[in-house]
Amino acid sequence: MRGMTRTNLSFSKNKRSFFKFGKFASMPPTLVVSLDSETVKMAHGRILQDRFVIEGVFSMELGAKSDEQISSAILLYCQTQKITRAKVLGLVSPKFFISKNVDVPSTNREEVAKIINLQAGRFTPYAREEIAIDFTCLEGVVQHFTNVLLFIVNRKIVERLVAVLGNAKLRIDQVVVASHGMAATYGIVDRDVSRERGLGGIHMGEDSSELTVLDKEQVVFVRHIPVGARTFRKDPEKFRVDFAQELTRSIGAYHDQGIGRPVGKLLITGLVDDLGPVDDILNQVSPAPSGKIEVTGFDYRKYFTVSDAAMPHLRQTPAVSFFDLFSVLAHSDQNKVDLLLPELKLRRKVRDVSRDILRFGVLIMAIFFLVSLFMGSKIYFKKSLNQKLQRVSHQYGEQAKALEVISTKNRIVKKVIAKRGKELVVLNIISGFIGDDLYLSQINYDSAGTVSIAGTADSMSRVFSFVTQLKHSNYFKSVEAKETKSRKEGKQDVADFLIDCELAEGF
Repeated sequence: MRGMTRTNLSFSKNKRSFFKFGKFASMPPTLVVSLDSETVKMAHGRILQDRFVIEGVFSMELGAKSDEQISSAILLYCQTQKITRAKVLGLVSPKFFISKNVDVPSTNREEVAKIINLQAGRFTPYAREEIAIDFTCLEGVVQHFTNVLLFIVNRKIVERLVAVLGNAKLRIDQVVVASHGMAATYGIVDRDVSRERGLGGIHMGEDSSELTVLDKEQVVFVRHIPVGARTFRKDPEKFRVDFAQELTRSIGAYHDQGIGRPVGKLLITGLVDDLGPVDDILNQVSPAPSGKIEVTGFDYRKYFTVSDAAMPHLRQTPAVSFFDLFSVLAHSDQNKVDLLLPELKLRRKVRDVSRDILRFGVLIMAIFFLVSLFMGSKIYFKKSLNQKLQRVSHQYGEQAKALEVISTKNRIVKKVIAKRGKELVVLNIISGFIGDDLYLSQINYDSAGTVSIAGTADSMSRVFSFVTQLKHSNYFKSVEAKETKSRKEGKQDVADFLIDCELAEGF
């Protein structure tokens, strides 16, 4: 740009720089559409390998085209670019919205919103029901007040944008202004964080321009300038005068409001290649409070990564500026304004909640179906097993009963055999304790294990000795001499006895 200081800044060693982001996986693209009375512009891109890449651009002069034809052109672009799912942003041109800096007597965000909704009609020639509004609260030290940057647009502009995109089978997610995205770009181009004055940025468009002022890394002032590159092509001399006057008037309005520090530097981009020495004219009529303003022009195309597929259209349309679209795409996370109609937001919220409820209901039904299927399968398998057992029982039932009878007989026989001969064993044990001095006259044994022994010994001491032997043998228990009686047998004294005892357990 002739007569202006030209600074080529970059963020890497490559000729074309890019905006870096954190590491994200490939995601659906973001599509931004700008529609005014004369031109429709579109661009889309996504984050690829830590940078935002502009994948496609499109512009078309409207002329006498209808909204249906515009929708068809947008739909064709999406089909050509294979865009089936995307985040869609509608961009409002600066000549269609009004920006106001107002002081609101509250520091509470909710109270500020209520006051703005009640008093928004005071700042426009439209009735409250005819406009859509949104705002950002500026961070400052003003006590009991909040300085608000207010954006106002006629509802018909938003309704037309939503309708055109809807006919193109696109659901618009947000209606935005480019101010915050462009401000983020200006902040990257000029990295002087220690500046003592405000930073201004001018986007020179086709038929209008936009002034954005940053102070302490926040947008504090936005103003539409009704002079663009087309005016320059018709009458360059008149354009320079009109542009400088409008620009200085806008900067003066910013300084008069006292919402930020004076502008010390201006960055100009967009369609600026043929404008000539605008900085000289600006310095001559610059408002006194700002002092001398440093003016720097830059080529915005060097600060975005544009794919090879999009570059041909970018070169073929030198009279169209995509700076606002590129800034909105690359810095969509910086956008703080959404002018989408409140009722449309509410309708979509209700629809989304209903869809979530429906999905939750389907999930619950699926869970019930799986539980029912699981329980049904268990019942089926148990029934099948019972049927198999019944068939086996019917087939082998008689044989099992016959086997049970035989088994019972065997147990009885084994029990009888186990008990047979126990008397002989008892007699054999007792006979082991008998000598020449003792003989037995009677041994009684019953099935309960009770044993009764009667006999005669040479002496009473031998009887007691015999009792002791039975106790210590571990074969008998409860050994007791029931009867003892001494008598003479010929010339010899003998002792008769009767001993009761029980067989020990396990014998």
